[in-house]
Amino acid sequence: MKKYRKSSPPCCGWTIMICLLVFIGGVTSQAAAQQRPGMPFLADTACQAPILLEILTDQIPPVIPQSLTMPDPAGQITSYQPNGPTKTASNAFFSSQITKNKRTCFTCHQPQNDWEISPPQILAEYVTSMGRGVLFHPIDAAVCPNAWGANADPLSPSFLMARSMLFTLGDFRIGLNAPNPLGVGKPGYTTFDGNTTPEWVLTVDYDPYGCEMDPTYGLPNNQISVYRRPLNSCNVTFLVQDPGFYQNTAPIAPEERQDIMWDAREPDLKSQFIDATEFHGQTKTAPNTADISQGILFQSGLFAAQTYNNVAGDLTGADGSGALGGPVYLYDSIPSRAGFNFILQQNTACIDFTPAIQPFPGFGLSAPAPGAFDQLVCPGDPAIGIPVTALFTAFANPPAGNPMQIAMRESIARGEALFNGGAALTINNVPGLNDVIGANPVPGACSTCHNNNNVANDAFGDPKRLGIMDNSNNVDAADLKLAGPVNVLPPTPNFPLFTIYCPCGSILYFSNPVNSKYCQMLPGKPETCDKFETTDPGKGLITGKCVDLGKMKVPILRGVGARAPYFHGGNAATLADVVSFYNKRFSANLTAEQQQDLINYLNSL
Repeated sequence: MKKYRKSSPPCCGWTIMICLLVFIGGVTSQAAAQQRPGMPFLADTACQAPILLEILTDQIPPVIPQSLTMPDPAGQITSYQPNGPTKTASNAFFSSQITKNKRTCFTCHQPQNDWEISPPQILAEYVTSMGRGVLFHPIDAAVCPNAWGANADPLSPSFLMARSMLFTLGDFRIGLNAPNPLGVGKPGYTTFDGNTTPEWVLTVDYDPYGCEMDPTYGLPNNQISVYRRPLNSCNVTFLVQDPGFYQNTAPIAPEERQDIMWDAREPDLKSQFIDATEFHGQTKTAPNTADISQGILFQSGLFAAQTYNNVAGDLTGADGSGALGGPVYLYDSIPSRAGFNFILQQNTACIDFTPAIQPFPGFGLSAPAPGAFDQLVCPGDPAIGIPVTALFTAFANPPAGNPMQIAMRESIARGEALFNGGAALTINNVPGLNDVIGANPVPGACSTCHNNNNVANDAFGDPKRLGIMDNSNNVDAADLKLAGPVNVLPPTPNFPLFTIYCPCGSILYFSNPVNSKYCQMLPGKPETCDKFETTDPGKGLITGKCVDLGKMKVPILRGVGARAPYFHGGNAATLADVVSFYNKRFSANLTAEQQQDLINYLNSL
């Protein structure tokens, strides 16, 4: 550790201030010449890596270097491009020419936030641009495009009030189709997936901003607005289409990967790039093929992970610690790098990516390959003797250091063990998991859902309903034979509240029968139906199916400490809130120390 400190002092405390104030232009010729710098290079140049002032003021730098290290709340996060630096002038990800309102993808996807954007950066952009930055266009930055104050003077209180969700939670308004008997709309209005006759009837129970019942942007015109955090645009090469694709031996092209949006509405990165340009960029003309390819290739070749912890120090192993964090090891673990063969095992949904492993929650697992960061969890089944293997082994053996470092590294290692299975979760009433496994409840761990090799998203691209901002706890346990109560995160008044009526029994692990006039608008015109309440219908709004209501994507966890707040609506302010929610939701009974260990571990990813 002394050698690391001598060669490159960590960017923390006053050093961060210096790094933020001083722009060190360009990378060294040695770095530029390296196609793939090793972890010692990344750690050794932590403070020398360009801290681009352009990024901090919403300007586009001329080059995104191959390795870019920036400070974040937990320490430092590093972005890495294995194919070398990107000249922004020649990549559509950074182009304002393909949008009508002069936005770029970079406007909302910033490296210091793990290629998302969070409230501190939004506030900084407001201050530096005096509210005139393209980030604040009312199409999605305002709670409704025609909200009071949406087009007010940028320095007025009404301008800020119209963007309250953006400034407080980092939430953007997403307008989506909601074909409905209650709306007039256009003939043939469909859900995003093309369903003209959804199974549900959707009503607005609470409309804090007047957008849900607006004649133009609301339900009368077969649309609704939901408010969501942006997802990171790095590490997307780990996103997959669906379990069926594993039956193919050919590599999956980047544009064919899926589960890239909270509600899984985009079938691939190409569609996502087009829709983002047309909605957030307010253009009626889709980008051309060359522009789309440039955007996809930049995202697919971008990896990010934490490389330094303010207390534990280096996370990459450059100091001889043996730690395996950082984006280079992350890059080395992708299937195309390791020469994986896709093998669909018989009688199991676990997938063996030789030489490493991809699992499916709750099923068997073949023997793991040797070496750290090549293993994934497939939760063991004691009844048939299936072992539990480790998803991460980055901090399994914390090295020596000063007392403060040792204590933090030991905490991170304990958190890693908890994540891999030491935290015994009782996973119950989760559509997209319990029904697929065929067991409710099922024993599991954090890595049951965050199971993808090294990056910790869901390798199987099936969104899940966890009870975030809905009434999933409103069930009849006796009728449904549930294992116990469902602890949910209840709706809050800064979000709209939708009431959705579905045929009785069509929403998994849910029963809330009512007699309502809206029931008779359902197919078959039943007298009684189930009443589901939520602030965001999730995948169910896209497919038109009641079984999908409230389902959301399992997000990537690498770099998670850089992008608070959390969940799709920013409903958890801190990682402590996230851990606390899951501790209650799945009856983990974690002690205060164990919860802190998990928090420290997540901050090291």
